[in-house]
Amino acid sequence: MSYLLITMKNVSLSTFIIIAFTVLFFNFNTFGQSKKVYVSEIENRIKIGPVTGNRNFAFGVKNIFQEILQDKNLDIVENSEDTDYIISAEIMYFDVNRTKRNVSVFHSDKEETLVIIKGLIKTKEGKKIKEYVAEESSSEISTSTILTGEGSDTVNQQALSSAIKKTCESLINKLTEKI
Repeated sequence: MSYLLITMKNVSLSTFIIIAFTVLFFNFNTFGQSKKVYVSEIENRIKIGPVTGNRNFAFGVKNIFQEILQDKNLDIVENSEDTDYIISAEIMYFDVNRTKRNVSVFHSDKEETLVIIKGLIKTKEGKKIKEYVAEESSSEISTSTILTGEGSDTVNQQALSSAIKKTCESLINKLTEKI
C-alpha cells in the first residue's frame, strides 16, 4: 500500500479515492466470499436396531449437517453444479446401552446413546479432500430411592438428538478444517 501511495504523488485526490475504493472493494469482495457446499446423499447403513433403514433418520442428519455448515459461514447450495465442495455421509452405527442397578430401594439407570457417522468431502470435480469417521455418545443417568417402574425399551429422544448433533459437529469440524 505504501508503494501505491509513493507512486501516486502526481495523481489527483479524486482519482486516488476512486483507486483506493476499488482496491478495498476488490479485497473485501475476494476475501468475503464464503465457500459453497452441497450436502449430498446421507445413507443409513445401520443393519440392526430401531432405526434400521429409516430414511427420516438420514434426512434429519442431513438437516443437522446443513445447520452446522451455515453456522460455520459456509453457503449451502441445492445443486451440485453450483458448489465448491460436496459432502456425503453414511450413518454406520446407532445403539443404546442401558445399565441398571438396584440395591434395596435405591435405583440407578444409565443410558448411553452411541452414533457413528462416516463422512467424505470432495471438490465438485470429484477430488477427495478428506474422509473421517466420527463417533460420539450422549449419556443420561437417572437415580431414585424408590423403584418407579420397569422402564421401557424406547429410545430417549433427547439423548438421541444430543448424540447425533455431537457426532455431526465432530464430523463437519474434521471435514471442513482444510477448506
